[in-house]
Amino acid sequence: MTQLTEQDARQMIAVVNTRNVDRIVEQYADDATFQIPALNSPLRGKEAIRSYFKGSFEAFPDWTLNITKVFVSGDETVIVNSVSGTHTGPLAGVDGKSIAPTHQRFVEDQMTRVVLNENGKVKSLRAYGNSADLYRQLGLSK
Repeated sequence: MTQLTEQDARQMIAVVNTRNVDRIVEQYADDATFQIPALNSPLRGKEAIRSYFKGSFEAFPDWTLNITKVFVSGDETVIVNSVSGTHTGPLAGVDGKSIAPTHQRFVEDQMTRVVLNENGKVKSLRAYGNSADLYRQLGLSK
């Protein structure tokens, strides 16, 4: 496994903040897994990850990650971050139905665990946060 340095982790997030889906997906291994709080199960592979980011950026054109801290231990990196955005485009719900824009802004605190493969590509990314709070902030639940 390859180790992700703090500088590498910050650069990886900087690429995500460009909202350039092709550049983002280049950072992942072909067989990568991607899990965030709003998903019931991990996404597998670049095309699923591409589809997720494309949909997220359509729903939240100002979607941004902000890093608070980065911890590196062996081949694992933990990034303490927040994600924010304004819901101005259609959002795919967990049931697959489209959720109309609420025009509400959200901020969600997360911890993200990243593991690289031997080629320096993201093998596994798992974010931990509170998706119930996200839906509450968007006015979709109480």
